[in-house]
Amino acid sequence: MTLNKSINTPTKDGIALPDWYLRTRLKMRQILLLVALDDHRNIHKAASHVGMTQPAATRLLSDLERLLKINLFERNTRGVSPNGYGQSLIRHCRMILTTLDHARDEINAISSGTTGRTAIGTLQVAAPMLVPRGILRFKKSHPNHTLLVRDGTTSTLLPALWRGELDLLVGRASNNLAGEGLKFEALYEEPMSIVAKKDHRLTKRKYIKLSTLAKEEWIVPTPDSIYRKRLDEAFRKSGANPPSVVVESISILTNMLLIKESDMLAVMPSRVAKHYANLDELAILSVKPPTPSGPVGIISVPGRPLTPAATDFIQALRESVN
Repeated sequence: MTLNKSINTPTKDGIALPDWYLRTRLKMRQILLLVALDDHRNIHKAASHVGMTQPAATRLLSDLERLLKINLFERNTRGVSPNGYGQSLIRHCRMILTTLDHARDEINAISSGTTGRTAIGTLQVAAPMLVPRGILRFKKSHPNHTLLVRDGTTSTLLPALWRGELDLLVGRASNNLAGEGLKFEALYEEPMSIVAKKDHRLTKRKYIKLSTLAKEEWIVPTPDSIYRKRLDEAFRKSGANPPSVVVESISILTNMLLIKESDMLAVMPSRVAKHYANLDELAILSVKPPTPSGPVGIISVPGRPLTPAATDFIQALRESVN
């Protein structure tokens, strides 16, 4: 009886009650619809995507907003767009769907003789050495476990981490992660180096000012990279404009091929640069690039339980640091 009375009061003074999702009887169809509305920003298209009529979708959304006593979307002539309440709920709906996808994958993995899957995001600083070494160490004790590795920049991988598409992210702490609600475990400091092909004319110079390199051809990080902004600012502080003849790339493989086949300069993590220099595949120039914004480590979402395999992979990363 009390439950029936409280169905219409999932919030009190604007604060959601602890069991609001039970009181509103949140349905999977509503979760799917909310995500589809965010993707399509149109009720008709969203309804079609989840296999229902537009009137049914409109009624389902209206029922949810009525029970929550808040509007989740702004309506206009062009369609719908989530407001702050909607964005928050949709983000968690995506996490629910991703978790269910992971459960499906684990069930399928168990039935096929493997033991699950862990999704790892890796930034450029960790992709060439730390993550591969961690994988090799991890696979010794988890030979049947699947590791999905996705590389990119913070602007693409952090949202994926929040949505639950990634279990953890390995890279550099480029901003106030704690302020963004994320957990960071530092593993080591990683400076940067400027490199060129091993017989580049600049390798004979013992000291080079950064400003003198502004007119060279460069391979630089993509514009959404934190270090790209630091590099451009360093050129300006040195009295020169940032290089204008550039290739924008965060792919170590692409960058290595370009370095060896051209006179292009590039900036890369010092450990990676020293590795390739020891293989006689490039040279490290005598110039000091701007310092990075923080140490290299492991980024995760507090309060989101990690699987035992993900925890073991983190330990493998710790043991791979040398």
